[in-house]
Amino acid sequence: MVAGACNDPQSPRPRALLGLPDVGALAVTVATSGSNTPSGYTVTVDGSSSQSVGANGVATFVGLAPGDHVVLLSGVPSNCSVSGANPRTVSLIAGLVAATTFSVSCTAPPPPPTTGELTVTTSTSGSNIDADGYTVTVDGGASQAIGVNGSVTFSGLSAGSHTVVLSGVAGNCSVSGGTSRTANVTAGATASTSFSVTCTAPPPQTGSLSVSASTTGSNLDPDGYTATVDGGASQSVATNGSVTFTGLSAGSHSVALSGVAANCSVSGSNPQTVSVPAGGTATASFTVSCAATGGGTGSVTVSTSTTGSNLDPDGYTVTIDGSFSQPIATNGSVTFTGPSGDHSLALSGVASNCTVGGANPRTVTVPAGGTTTTTFSVTCAATGGGGGNGEVIGQGQIGNGSPTPGSDATTFDFDVRGDLTGRFTATDYADMHGSTPASLTTDPVADPATSFTAYRNSSSACSDPTHGVEVDAVGREDTGTLVSYTLTVCDNGPAGSGSDFFQLFIPSQGFGLSGPVTSGDISKR
Repeated sequence: MVAGACNDPQSPRPRALLGLPDVGALAVTVATSGSNTPSGYTVTVDGSSSQSVGANGVATFVGLAPGDHVVLLSGVPSNCSVSGANPRTVSLIAGLVAATTFSVSCTAPPPPPTTGELTVTTSTSGSNIDADGYTVTVDGGASQAIGVNGSVTFSGLSAGSHTVVLSGVAGNCSVSGGTSRTANVTAGATASTSFSVTCTAPPPQTGSLSVSASTTGSNLDPDGYTATVDGGASQSVATNGSVTFTGLSAGSHSVALSGVAANCSVSGSNPQTVSVPAGGTATASFTVSCAATGGGTGSVTVSTSTTGSNLDPDGYTVTIDGSFSQPIATNGSVTFTGPSGDHSLALSGVASNCTVGGANPRTVTVPAGGTTTTTFSVTCAATGGGGGNGEVIGQGQIGNGSPTPGSDATTFDFDVRGDLTGRFTATDYADMHGSTPASLTTDPVADPATSFTAYRNSSSACSDPTHGVEVDAVGREDTGTLVSYTLTVCDNGPAGSGSDFFQLFIPSQGFGLSGPVTSGDISKR
């Protein structure tokens, strides 16, 4: 019966006997291994037909046309990777089931970050900007140097609030909003904070000078005197009084007392050299003695003219008639007032390397009601150098900060001897000629146009004059100009003590530099 039915021409033919179908099927297998695997994925064929599939499962697509089909496995987490092409192309044959397998490997994801970073930025404007930058400190611990316009990054900071402090800010600079900040750091991210700094030119360092006069004797000068500083600013001062000069630059200044009557004389140096401290007051005192005037009296003015090398640093003493004496500078003058007639004048206190020309003592005739003059000419020879008290050596700087363009530092390097040999150089970083700091050099060997002309083995600029040396010289500036200058130094203590003193003065320019040695040493030998 079955066979007959099958062969019955009236019955429909079975499907197996029909022609080959014109569609096919695709079985997509997913095999997942490893840790932290997902629950499943999505399989998409030709970008349109999709099915969900388990982490280890099969998705079957039917009714697909024969030919190439694009198969994509999506929904793969970041800790998993698919082996082989994805998407991939699979070819189908009509009437058959094609197959492809996606192998997926998964790993445990890294733990979430617990720390973050902080970037600190500085922005500086204005004048006299801090040359060595600043320091940034986080939470009072970790620190980093930072430029005046720069940035640094701190890593490995715990998530949360942190305190950021900017230090090392120069006194002439201010930080907008203060030097402390609070920054919140997020784990896995970079936070930022900034400091805005404004700098202004510091005011000039000035001080004051009090000048006093003390007058004794008879017939005191009725109109007082005149005190003059550096040959410029002058004030009247009473015979027993004082005046104060303010706004003077810190450093060495010369003060002179003039207008002294003919019957009066000033004891000690006139002019005097004084050092004015920044923010303080220096003092200079003049002691004046006056003699009685009247009929039958006159005056004699005694002058000294000293030439040569290693001039006597403390001057001389001139004595009249073996009884009344006055100090007198190596190139200066004093006046004696007394009875007319013949008087004996003697110059003493002359250094052993100096000789007096002409008679000493000598006799002068003082006219009644008039004035006579006499001059002692003194010639000094160079003392031996290269040892003992005839040599001074120095290397270091005055001023603060590092010697960089625009700073207030002045460096020096010298070795000068009493026989007027040696070398000297100084560089002023506050005085820039373009990109080059101003410099002054004396080196007779390398530059014969430069020379040392005098060497004095003490200086009144020092608290103990015997610790000082004064040198007159001709040097060449970095511009090529030759200038005469005086170098004054004090060896007041050991290296690094900050008690040594350096002073350079160029009379033709009215320019000077002076101050304590902040780095290095000066040694008088």
